[in-house]
Amino acid sequence: MKKVEIGGKLRPVRFSYLCLKDICEKTKIKLSDMSELGSEIDHVGIMTYYGLKHGAKKEGLTFKHSIKEIETWLDNEDFGKLNEIFEAFQMDQPQSEGK
Repeated sequence: MKKVEIGGKLRPVRFSYLCLKDICEKTKIKLSDMSELGSEIDHVGIMTYYGLKHGAKKEGLTFKHSIKEIETWLDNEDFGKLNEIFEAFQMDQPQSEGK
């Protein structure tokens, strides 16, 4: 599982089935339209929030943060941090096998 330093700590990030379900419900995006994720600025905070929440859950850690708090963390980071979040998202997606 990828870890990202954000909010002053190294935190696990996980984009599991339930995480994707939460993201879809919150953003009102269907799973089949997941390519639209990130088309709205709010999606970034929502995606990061649920990735961190499910990462903490997987490692048995307490997670008591809000989306607004996560957005503040993102605002205090350089733009490269967003790339780390999107990399974690891509790593957790099923990969098709090549020939």
